[in-house]
Amino acid sequence: MHILLPLLGVLAGFGYWYFVLKNAGKAAGEIADAAGRARGAYKRNQFRKKADASVIDAIDDPRTAAVVMAVAVGEAEGPLSARQDAVLLAARASVLGVDKPDEELTFAKWAAAHVVDPNNLSLRFTRLWTGALAMNERRDLVDLVHAVATADGAPSVIQEEAIQRLRTRLAITA
Repeated sequence: MHILLPLLGVLAGFGYWYFVLKNAGKAAGEIADAAGRARGAYKRNQFRKKADASVIDAIDDPRTAAVVMAVAVGEAEGPLSARQDAVLLAARASVLGVDKPDEELTFAKWAAAHVVDPNNLSLRFTRLWTGALAMNERRDLVDLVHAVATADGAPSVIQEEAIQRLRTRLAITA
């Protein structure tokens, strides 16, 4: 009997350490899983940024870039309204000379959905516009973006800043 008590103590000690180590292993596995999920989220975010940038980088027509810019500025405060759509439809046919305005608007909305900041768009497209557009066409572009932003009233601060930066990047004086 006197040997049984130390034997039970040793078995209890082994049982205790078995469960402690088993739970430590589970905790380590959960930490590794959380680290893996965080790493995966980071990589997905980096890939998403590259994919979003590739949509914008693939645009090589200044008219398409102008419509995307107008949509992005118009959507800075929410989805485009019916008035803003009407302004874009009228301008695309008369100012931009787009052949298929509905397809162009659909693409522009899709491309603009990949843009967080319209100022980033104007920065990316500046070289395209300055190389392909004359000064009066650049003014028309700024007027188009301004018309879309003011279709429902006064433009927001974000829209005003985007239009001002567009003016500056296109070297248009007030």
